[in-house]
Amino acid sequence: MDKFNKYKFEPGAMSIIQMGEELIGHPSTAVNELVKNSYDADAGKCWVYTQYDKNPQKNFILLMDNGLGMDSGTLFGDWLKPSKSSKRNEDQSLRRSTIYNRRFLGSKGIGRLAAMALGRHLTVISKQNNENAYNWIRIDRENFRNESLLKLVDFPGGQIENYQELFRDTEILEESKLKINGNLINLLKNQPFNSFNEGTLVVIQDVDSSLRNLIEEEFKVLDLEQTSMFKSLRDLITPLKLNNKIQEELLEIDIIDEKLKIDNGEGTFELFYGINFIKDQKKGETSFIEIEPSKILDHFDYRVFGKAFKDGSVKAQYLCNRFAEDSYEKTLEIPSTFNLSQEEKDVRKLDEIEDENKDQKKVGVGEFYFDIRVYDLDFDAKDKMVKLLNASGRREASATFTKYLGLRISKNGFGVKPYGEEEHDWMGLGAKRVQKHIVTIGPNQIIGNIFLYSPQNDGLKEKTNREGFYESREFMNFKKIIAGVLETTGRERAKYRLKHNLGRKTKNKLDRPDTEKFIQYVLGNSQDEKLISKAKEFVLETNDALDNMEDSLSFSQRLASLGTGLELVYHELSQPLSVLGTVKSSLHKNTVKLPDEKIKQLFSKRIDNMQGAITLLEELKNSLQPAIGRSTKKNFKPVETFKKVCHLFERIFEDSNIILEIKNKNLDYEIKGLEYLFWISFLNILNNAVYWLQNVEKRYIVFEINDEEIIVSNTGPKIPEDDLEVIFEYGITSKKEKNATGLGLAFTRNMLSSDKWKIWAENRSYGPAFHIKKEQSSSN
Repeated sequence: MDKFNKYKFEPGAMSIIQMGEELIGHPSTAVNELVKNSYDADAGKCWVYTQYDKNPQKNFILLMDNGLGMDSGTLFGDWLKPSKSSKRNEDQSLRRSTIYNRRFLGSKGIGRLAAMALGRHLTVISKQNNENAYNWIRIDRENFRNESLLKLVDFPGGQIENYQELFRDTEILEESKLKINGNLINLLKNQPFNSFNEGTLVVIQDVDSSLRNLIEEEFKVLDLEQTSMFKSLRDLITPLKLNNKIQEELLEIDIIDEKLKIDNGEGTFELFYGINFIKDQKKGETSFIEIEPSKILDHFDYRVFGKAFKDGSVKAQYLCNRFAEDSYEKTLEIPSTFNLSQEEKDVRKLDEIEDENKDQKKVGVGEFYFDIRVYDLDFDAKDKMVKLLNASGRREASATFTKYLGLRISKNGFGVKPYGEEEHDWMGLGAKRVQKHIVTIGPNQIIGNIFLYSPQNDGLKEKTNREGFYESREFMNFKKIIAGVLETTGRERAKYRLKHNLGRKTKNKLDRPDTEKFIQYVLGNSQDEKLISKAKEFVLETNDALDNMEDSLSFSQRLASLGTGLELVYHELSQPLSVLGTVKSSLHKNTVKLPDEKIKQLFSKRIDNMQGAITLLEELKNSLQPAIGRSTKKNFKPVETFKKVCHLFERIFEDSNIILEIKNKNLDYEIKGLEYLFWISFLNILNNAVYWLQNVEKRYIVFEINDEEIIVSNTGPKIPEDDLEVIFEYGITSKKEKNATGLGLAFTRNMLSSDKWKIWAENRSYGPAFHIKKEQSSSN
């Protein structure tokens, strides 16, 4: 008896259904897969046509390209071997097309079965230029819905001189249980199908009811460009059209040194879409619309485009076109420490150790490009959009604009589903906007493209069903880098909007909308357009006021938690300090009684160390005392409060070589008020100073009082002039840190103003300075 036997898999007939129909999430995904196959076949043009008829027997989908086509050996050979692909090659450099040297978009060998997600009968016709006959096969999907083995299911195919006979010859049709489709025959008589001599033609008949219903429902309420199929094709082709343009721009501003080529530049790829709903089709012709990027891309309010590097850092160009008279551009450099969290670094270190043990090769995100355009949704911006889109009003303009929205990903020039399409907010911007309302850009404001390439970005693995990337460590890093770009852009945009008072109609955070005025306005007017407009403005004002109150409530909660925690620490320190003092005294008394002089000296030294620690804790306790939230006004000297706060930074000052200078002028100045307001203000000012002083060699912090005006300055980088007006607004910060919230200075101003103090910033010759002064009471 043999020690063992060998066995083989015998795939069932249903495996063809599962690999085709069940692995495709949406009909548009299936069509996209067929278009990608045309691109891989070096096609210069590709046509997609949909025929809708109330009679299901007359519906069909057709796709044709003028690519190289398949000879008989390929169509009747490798094409009939699912999951076997000539495009799959371990050497990435060899995965390119024959003529135009295009990087292949497909390699899994199942895209050819995507058509089975669209309808029952699939006819594939292909011809190479040097052949006299057309190679064809016809597959009835229902023949595979049984429990037999795959090898027992056959279907017709062969070669034919006139391919249109495949849809007229009764014998061939009967073999596949098909009837003559007059719509299809008439279409094939027209251009471009009547001149089909090289390439591949795919025809799907008996279209699935789900797709028929989708087409019927969409055309009741949408125009052609808003339909799922057209949008999907536009999203697929747009990155290919933009790929060369974005790289030319990056070359021009020296962000990249050379282009990442996806082909040899000698060919083009044009995509056309047609459907029998297109009006004014001439007899003998079939109307197609060329799929092109939308012109709305050129009319952005803000734009950021650039390159992400291997280490996770980013260099980009930021453009602001919100107002023509105040447009500008600047370079953004975002460090990897901002984009990638510390937790992610720790994970990478662990992964690197594991991989060294396993001797595996690590693949990260790699370099990639991005181009993100942002649009404001204020009334004036919508009015501008009405003109741009030739819409009847704001509502129609908003509806039209919505169809272009999305942050899309492309790979080697073609869109990757479902990002920016079915999965509209895959970055979770909606949730982030709730947390950081002012600086977060909403998903309903972005039209963007992210450009990935092979082999640079092959660490991001596409799922077999072509519905996105696996949620790997590389993909999580990728999302963090994009989030960093969006947050930095959001901060720049927020500063500009605050400067122009956009979005927030109420400047005072404590103001509420004047509801009485609104009621009187409504009562005094009829229901006309002006009244409706006024109502919309009031609703916007109310929403902004609620946002402001929500921000204030959040800060109040933070303050309450901070005060409670500090008060607990302050009081809890008293008992252990008292115990430590008693223990120290007892040790000191007993140490002098020790007979051994060496031991006595050792204990005395340890007691001295203990005394130093106790003194340090006492100083810390005293430093915290002003911050525990006591609301009783008392007399205090600001310079002493400043020194208490500086004590908390003592170690940082020492480690960072920061020199503290207190100018001896008017230091006896005394205030009767709430000391904790100044403690918190000094804390936030010093915290900012310490952060920015890390970027310079000369590191000084200067405290002075001139004529009852408190000034804290430092030798750090100057504040940009445009930012001086807005740095005290909620959410505004220039720090290159993900956890930077822009709360500190806003909180400082809010607290000081509650006790009639004002704070402002200026740039001195050596760096920024913050001024605090009592507000002057207005005379009656």
